[in-house]
Parts: sequence; structure tokens; C-alpha cells
Amino acid sequence: MKNQAFSPRKYLKEKGRLLTIDKCLIADNFKNNGLTICLIVRAQPGGKFTFASILVDRLCLGVKSCMANCNFTALQIEELIEKSERYGKMNEVDPVYFHNLVYAAIDYASELGFKTPDDFYLAEYVLDPEYIDDGIDDIEMGRNGKPYYIQGPYDDVNRIISTLNRSVGPDGYKFIREF
Repeated sequence: MKNQAFSPRKYLKEKGRLLTIDKCLIADNFKNNGLTICLIVRAQPGGKFTFASILVDRLCLGVKSCMANCNFTALQIEELIEKSERYGKMNEVDPVYFHNLVYAAIDYASELGFKTPDDFYLAEYVLDPEYIDDGIDDIEMGRNGKPYYIQGPYDDVNRIISTLNRSVGPDGYKFIREF
């Protein structure tokens, strides 16, 4: 019988939520920016780490992109944090607040008609919805009570505008063209 090759996907699906949370980090100044990197790190047995890095848009689209992986060394995690800090200093937050922020953005985007990207399915195994509490309702989504869409370089602008027009009407949101 041959040994099966290690599968990060299988490991994340089977073990991701069972690992102890090492840290939850959110880029500084996200309340003003609306777009932030959220990074959750979980400790694996033997000194390695599993993580999910999630780009959250709390103003409109929810999760814009994410990645998850396992078997990272402490040095690789520190390098990942340093790279993430181009969006602002990464600050450690409580796991409950972290999960509330990520899932509040997902819920808000869903109400507007947006789905999480396909790459979220692996990151979701590193998250744990059990951490969500009533504080999820206290996190402001949108800006001034409306969706606030800031065009990103890879966005399908026509699809997003069409979705917003259907869900809240042409006067129900703000649109900023950055590109």
C-alpha cells in the first residue's frame, strides 16, 4: 500500500476548526477604509501553523478574496503578517470580534445579492461560526446606511452595478470609480 501524499485541502477541511487559535489580526484603520485584511492563525501540533487571510469589504461586497493554507512555519507567518501590513498595521483582536466582522460583511453582501468568492470555501474551514455573537449586529456595514461600492481593479463593474440596482435601486448606493 502506497502512502498518500499530504493534502492541504483535506487537512484544512478535517482539522482547520479543531486547531487552537493562535491569533486574529485585522489591518489598522479598517473602520475608515472599509476594506481590510483579516488574518486568522491557528497552531498545529508540532509547531507549524494554519491560516486564512481574507480581504473584507464591509462597505459593499463582503469577502473580495481569500486564501488559506497549512504547515507554515512561524517565520512564514511573520512574513505573511509583514506583507499584509501594506494595508495598515495588523492589530490583534478577539476571535469573537474577528468572526463577527467577517460574517457581518458576508451577511451584508448576501443581502445585497453578492456571493462569497469560490476561494472562500477553504478559508471557511479555518473560521468557526460558533464564535459569532450578538456583537455582529453592532458592526457598521456600508457607509451612512447605504452600500458604498469602490471599484477595484479586478471587479466586474457592470455585474456589481446591476446587482446593486436590483437590490437597492439606482439611488440606494454610492459608487466610486477608482480606475
